[in-house]
Amino acid sequence: MLQLLRKYFPQWFPVEKVHSGYNTLEVVRRDKNLILNAPHVNYSFGTLHQVFRNAFRQLNPDYRKIENVLILGFGAGSVATILQKENHCDCHITGVEIDEKVIALAEKYFRLDELKNLELHIEDAADFLSKVAKQYDLLVVDLFLDHRTPEKFLTAAFLKNLYAHIQPRGIVIFNYLLYDYEAKEKAIVFEKEFRKIFRQVRVLSFKKHPKNIVFIIELPEFNDL
Repeated sequence: MLQLLRKYFPQWFPVEKVHSGYNTLEVVRRDKNLILNAPHVNYSFGTLHQVFRNAFRQLNPDYRKIENVLILGFGAGSVATILQKENHCDCHITGVEIDEKVIALAEKYFRLDELKNLELHIEDAADFLSKVAKQYDLLVVDLFLDHRTPEKFLTAAFLKNLYAHIQPRGIVIFNYLLYDYEAKEKAIVFEKEFRKIFRQVRVLSFKKHPKNIVFIIELPEFNDL
């Protein structure tokens, strides 16, 4: 019976389920597409993909001027796919992902080999930033352990480090999840810190995905932090 159910109703069962040192991860089918989920949230190619797609649509950057991209919290490659495949951005992408099993699933199911000029690092995002001096035209932050952004990525010290790695006229996109009351309270404090450091901050929200907000920063020609 179980085999028959799997054959005729594959969407009821995960394609693959793995446990890592950080999460329980499931690759599942939704509307004939594969997505990557953590226990409480989508990690790639589901609602998260829609949030970033909408964020880029509202931001509407000049993709011709985006040459170097850093994605902190690469996941299975949603943001990279939006940039290169959907918006035809001819950019070099550096992806940082702490969970090696996320990358293994991405390579197995989500066609990472089709992305051009992709450089992946399996390590902590803060550790990566502390070691590199390079500045980027676009820096995307999507750092979660399941539905929580670790505290160290919500500090003024981390935000200042982000600032130091952005080119003049560069862009920062920071995804945040208003999962519950605790997360909403932290968002208020976090936004104040964000505005102290980056000053001109846009906060995007989405009717179809009310728990997500995205902080957008477009730096001026000269960084003066």
